[in-house]
Amino acid sequence: MSKHTTAIFCEAHPEPPFWRVQFETLNLPRPGCFLLADFGGPLREVLFPAGLSAGGFSVLVPPGHPVQRLLPGETVDLLGPFGRGFQTEQVERLLLVAEAHLLPPLLPLLEAAPMVTLVLAAPTRALLPPARRFPPSVELHLITQDGSVGFAGTLETCHGADSPLLEATQWADRICASCDSAFYPKLARIVRQQRLNPPANFAQALIQIAMPCGVGACEVCRVQTVNGERRACTDGPVFDVLDFGL
Repeated sequence: MSKHTTAIFCEAHPEPPFWRVQFETLNLPRPGCFLLADFGGPLREVLFPAGLSAGGFSVLVPPGHPVQRLLPGETVDLLGPFGRGFQTEQVERLLLVAEAHLLPPLLPLLEAAPMVTLVLAAPTRALLPPARRFPPSVELHLITQDGSVGFAGTLETCHGADSPLLEATQWADRICASCDSAFYPKLARIVRQQRLNPPANFAQALIQIAMPCGVGACEVCRVQTVNGERRACTDGPVFDVLDFGL
């Protein structure tokens, strides 16, 4: 049974390469879960929280998103929260792995553990958020395809002896990732190589995909795993990364 609720649009301001949008509501999703918003289009829009507070949540959206047409104080019709979110309870050392354009759903986890490392990849420096946007306590490792900052390469290729991803996988208590799904089989192999018998949900992978109904009825969000086909909106959108690679 879906939950119907509303939120009040407060403001939107640029936070390159995104826009940050703030809503007031009492029905808050946990990190990794999502809401479906009616912005007047043919299908509802998926909203992942990028920030949580006592009175509401914020999201980061690309420029031109329909939410930018709202006026302050306008009511937004929502369904949710839906899905299976990240599990980070009782974690001391948390590793976050993201491609820059898929980073926003991981932002609520930046202070979810005493020690947090973020491995963040982008094609070039200009597509990365400024380092000042992250809490000083976060250990930040950058990867750029053109080598303009940090390690040169991509998440799929930057796996040498000095790779921050390999090193952090060895000591992390939990890994939470938000990347293109094509990278997850590689991440699954890294986890199996670096950890002996990793427990279930040691590494968790967020699938960002169209989920217009939220209840698995439309079958738009079907995801292929090693255990067969799953629906991201009900079985995920956070999966055990080992579901994507033997």
